[in-house]
Amino acid sequence: MTGLRTEELFAQAAHHLAGGVGSGTRAPRSGWQPAPVFVQEGSGGRLTDADGVTYVDWVMGQGPLILGHRPAPVIEAVTDVLQNRGSLFSLAHDLEGLAADAVCARMPSIDLLRFGQSGTECVQYALRFARAFTGREKVLRFEGHYHGWSDAIHWSAHPEPATWGDRANPTVMPGSTGMPRAGGDALVVAPWNDLEAARTAFERHGDELAAVITEPILGNCGGIMPEPGYLELLRELTRQAGAVLIFDEVLTGFRVGPGGAQELLGVRPDLTVLAKALGAGFPVAAVGGSSQVMSLVSEGETMHGGTYNSNPLVCAAVIAAMDATSDPASYDALAGRCARLGNGLVGIATDYGLPACISGSGALFQLWFAEQPPIDYRAAHAISATSPFPVLQRELRTRGVLLQPPQEGLFLPSFAHTDDDIDRTLEAAADAMPAVADAVRRGDVGPRGGLR
Repeated sequence: MTGLRTEELFAQAAHHLAGGVGSGTRAPRSGWQPAPVFVQEGSGGRLTDADGVTYVDWVMGQGPLILGHRPAPVIEAVTDVLQNRGSLFSLAHDLEGLAADAVCARMPSIDLLRFGQSGTECVQYALRFARAFTGREKVLRFEGHYHGWSDAIHWSAHPEPATWGDRANPTVMPGSTGMPRAGGDALVVAPWNDLEAARTAFERHGDELAAVITEPILGNCGGIMPEPGYLELLRELTRQAGAVLIFDEVLTGFRVGPGGAQELLGVRPDLTVLAKALGAGFPVAAVGGSSQVMSLVSEGETMHGGTYNSNPLVCAAVIAAMDATSDPASYDALAGRCARLGNGLVGIATDYGLPACISGSGALFQLWFAEQPPIDYRAAHAISATSPFPVLQRELRTRGVLLQPPQEGLFLPSFAHTDDDIDRTLEAAADAMPAVADAVRRGDVGPRGGLR
């Protein structure tokens, strides 16, 4: 159920805002049934909607809010710069160098970087830099990974069984209508987490590859962890072939640990893309890497520009966010709270006879209604096809807890979440789980499970 004010706002927004929302991920078709959440305000780990209902928020802006809603150190830093210096110069200023220093101190593989506005934009630049550095054009990407919505890379992100082709030779499928076929011609697609498939891709295309791009932890498919040795193999194969290894850490950077997934997993890429938690809620992204690759940008040989790049507001946010998340012990404590939440949810599900498990790491994880978490996109798709997770999401929403709607979504806790938030979530889940178990008994499951 939604309140009257939510329904009014949704109808009003639809007059001139396409679909009544600013992004398709907020729409009813993406699982926000029967209507999107219209937010009034957020504070810490909770938010309040237009009808005055307060929720424990595990969506957290889809990842940026690692410090919670309205984190005081970041808000104060940005406000000070806005009031005393300005919002935009499109000229050099001291804060952009200080922000770059703060990021490079945290990320083990980044010597030099440039800032941008979004993960999509900075992925585009990473691909350009890799192609310029190698003189090659093809890029190896993996099924189920999301690297932004651009025509150049939004292929085979979430293909359907009818179109995804043979596992040994997946079809390069556009992620949207309106995309030129030529974009896919520059891509090679392979299943992820498959050591033999990676070797085969390099045997077939190694001398053509400018880059391999991967999420080091598959956050856009429920937080799937890499198999032992898999990222290490990609590192070895790219070095042997003279290709650039790109880690898309838009989701994982500064969320799964102080140095991102690359520090956590011990594999260093040539280029890294960061966004989301980088600005703790402000719109900023970055692409950076080794001095060898990034020198093309430093010397102006490869173009990088942007009016809004490293504007003083987002640089202030980055500096403050890097400082506020600098203590490794705080990540350990957060991981402990996340484990209590995740294991508690698994226990509640199994109490009602439902198979359940957790995938992911620290403050990026997902509850799967399965005996074991998936290891790649196709396995995740099979679980999602018969999962009651959408029922759980809707039942929890009615009980004051917000989750991303799909089974392949994520819990994205923040440093601001408290033990009380976890307790409230587990209490709501215990109350909601009988409805989930009933949906399974009725066979009313899958992406639209529980909808009449």
